[in-house]
Amino acid sequence: MIGVSFAFLTSCSTKSNHTVGLLLHEMEGRWYSDTKSLQKYAEQSGLELIIKIAEGDENKQLNQTQELIDEGAGVIIVVAVNQNTAAGIVRLAKANRIKTIAYDRIIQNADLDYFLSYDYTEIGQLQANYAVNKVPAGNYVILWGDASDNNARQMREGQDAFLESYTETGAINIVYRGFIENWAADDAHRMMKKVNDFSSPKIDVVLASNDNIALGVIEAFKDEHIELPKVITGQDATEESCMSILNNDQTMTIYKSNDEMARKAILLASNILNGKKPDEINGSVNNHRKDIPTIFLSPNLVDSKNVHQIMIQKKEVDVNTFADSRLNEK
Repeated sequence: MIGVSFAFLTSCSTKSNHTVGLLLHEMEGRWYSDTKSLQKYAEQSGLELIIKIAEGDENKQLNQTQELIDEGAGVIIVVAVNQNTAAGIVRLAKANRIKTIAYDRIIQNADLDYFLSYDYTEIGQLQANYAVNKVPAGNYVILWGDASDNNARQMREGQDAFLESYTETGAINIVYRGFIENWAADDAHRMMKKVNDFSSPKIDVVLASNDNIALGVIEAFKDEHIELPKVITGQDATEESCMSILNNDQTMTIYKSNDEMARKAILLASNILNGKKPDEINGSVNNHRKDIPTIFLSPNLVDSKNVHQIMIQKKEVDVNTFADSRLNEK
């Protein structure tokens, strides 16, 4: 288990113009790669990076905010444990004249300074558009991510808006739609099994909002020896999902470059610390408190046509990031 803080630590108690704090909700899955990329770009920018891992505990994350302040962080990047209760982190930072950047997860009802993410409404639309192009009429199942996650709700909005005209005419029949707790494969598996057990029409499309959900869906069909739907979507372009596309199980996924997100996060933090106006702001997101200046990154659609290229690209990024991090440790 990786410790709750590591790499480039300082002990100063006053705000620094070269120290960035990172509050991370957990160190699982993609977040190891994100963290290594953030370390790499911080080192390249001449910045110190202090990382705190909350291990899923929102109270611990709030306490870690004070630790970052005491250790001299001049700006704090936050991946919130709980988007709906993390406003206290922003308030504490604001009281110490420290700016906050929400990383991939918006913080609700807070005087947040910046948000860095992908447009999840667009991602939902990309998935729905892809499915409709392949199957313009048929029986659809829609499985969103966790109901408490704003990204999941935005994806639902994008999918629903795109599918509305097709459902109104009856071309597309929504057999089932619902949220999957924690975006988890096991929960998706159980839900898809129930749908298969209690639904008579053949399922033509499953709009699975991420690759974990897609994995659970595929296993549910295979466990019951039912023919897979013509289209199963996903998101994250995990190694497992890319292999699934090559095996003609999953149909598509969405690739979001976590390395590019890390690069832009450090660039934004550096500009803030040096008093420069960020020039990459290209949108805003309302968090029920105000419109937050936002940097939206562009997602990439992945299917059998380009999956090899994406796998090579991801591998090169992972290898280079790992090599850079090992050099930094020496």
